[in-house]
Formats: sequence, C-alpha cells, structure tokens
Amino acid sequence: MLLWVAAAAIGILVTFILIFKYTKTGKNDVIGYSSKCKKCGEETNGLKCPKCESVKKDWR
Repeated sequence: MLLWVAAAAIGILVTFILIFKYTKTGKNDVIGYSSKCKKCGEETNGLKCPKCESVKKDWR
C-alpha cells in the first residue's frame, strides 16, 4: 500500500515540475530554433542568410 502512495506522489511531483518547466520555456526554445544567422547575427526569418550565402562560393 505504501508503495502505491509513494509512486503516486512521485508521479504528481514530476508532473508539476514538467508543467512548470513548460510554462517558463520560451516559444522557440523548445526545439532550439533561432531566426538569426550563426555567422553574422542578422535576422533570417528561418531562411538562409542572404549576406553569408552570397559570400560562399560553390565550386561544383
């Protein structure tokens, strides 16, 4: 009987911790999405950076 009570208490505690973390996490932090270019820091809106892409040369 005590095992069931302990398991339920742990489950409820874990649920509250996950709900708390979910409410405190930003909208884009969950998946690690960044709309800024990694090289120059300019806003890209999820597309390739126009500044850095024009500098890169394709030698195929």
